[in-house]
Amino acid sequence: MAIAVEEKRYTLEEYLEMEYQAERRHYFFNGKIGPMPYTSNNHGLIVANLIGELHQASKKTAYRVYPSDRMLYVPECRLNYYPDVMVVKGEPAFYEHSKKMHATLNPHTIIEVLSDSTEEGDRIDKWQCYRKISSLQQYFLIAQDQAYIDFYNRLDETRWENSYVDKLNQKVAIAGFELALSDIYLNVKFPTPEQKSDQ
Repeated sequence: MAIAVEEKRYTLEEYLEMEYQAERRHYFFNGKIGPMPYTSNNHGLIVANLIGELHQASKKTAYRVYPSDRMLYVPECRLNYYPDVMVVKGEPAFYEHSKKMHATLNPHTIIEVLSDSTEEGDRIDKWQCYRKISSLQQYFLIAQDQAYIDFYNRLDETRWENSYVDKLNQKVAIAGFELALSDIYLNVKFPTPEQKSDQ
């Protein structure tokens, strides 16, 4: 007879202690800890392009752009995340997990680059938590296998407007800065229909 083995659940405090000591980043969700998933070449290029374009556009403004090693804490969900790109307007506010470990509290814009392993979580679990952040004004979901950006703009405390862009000659306003899709997807090679069918 098979015996069910209960999977160990961790507290947020246990996760944070481990994360501070770890050489690589881990996710924490519903008491489970696991390594952050592998990212593809396209994923890395898109994130690098976004960081470069947003950094250049936001120089000498009140906006600060952070890559995926900046931890975000959402008190309403009591969860930490590492968004692919995060933009803060004005002075960053921090939650002090410990004297050496601070997490951002007040993102203006969050961007996630989608992959097969993370898309469902980005669209459902993360979004349900992210939209509780009072400072958040925009949430972007960027496809890496085609030119397609799905995004939400806050209308008021509880309402969001959902839209998309899907052509390389279009532009999208991220944190108030107009970025061309051709720059966001610079050097990104999309799979052919045959390659997609083989996946």
